[in-house]
Amino acid sequence: MGIVAILAALALPSFQEVLDRTRADSVRMQLMSAFASARSTAISRRHAVSVCASHDGQHCTDDWSAGWLLYRDRHHQAQPADPAEVLYYQAGNSAGPVRARATSGRPHLRYGASGRSFGRNLTITLCVRGERRGEVVVNNHGRARSQSYRDHQPCP
Repeated sequence: MGIVAILAALALPSFQEVLDRTRADSVRMQLMSAFASARSTAISRRHAVSVCASHDGQHCTDDWSAGWLLYRDRHHQAQPADPAEVLYYQAGNSAGPVRARATSGRPHLRYGASGRSFGRNLTITLCVRGERRGEVVVNNHGRARSQSYRDHQPCP
């Protein structure tokens, strides 16, 4: 019994590292999918679509960890005009270990009918337990790319 306890204590830190990496990668890929879906929807429907962080699926916030929503943005609003404008909502887990924060001054991402993103580049940094684990970057052309970090870097 003692040997099993010692082996479990030795394996726990590496198992936690794998779980943290998997959780951050999952959020990173979900964000990539949401941005691709918003861009595709804007192009196919020929009207602006925005993506923003949201904790309830109705209002935009600044905590991407809590979730995000896609909405029709015909009048360039910072919030959905009414619940019927919301196209999709992905619930997050703000109580979980993964923190996702966007570039300051960029609370949402808006795609025009051409698929271009308006404004500056958007960077969402993913942190777990105070360490940077990845990021998602959307450029002005609307293309998203992501990167995961395996080395232990402090979160900005």
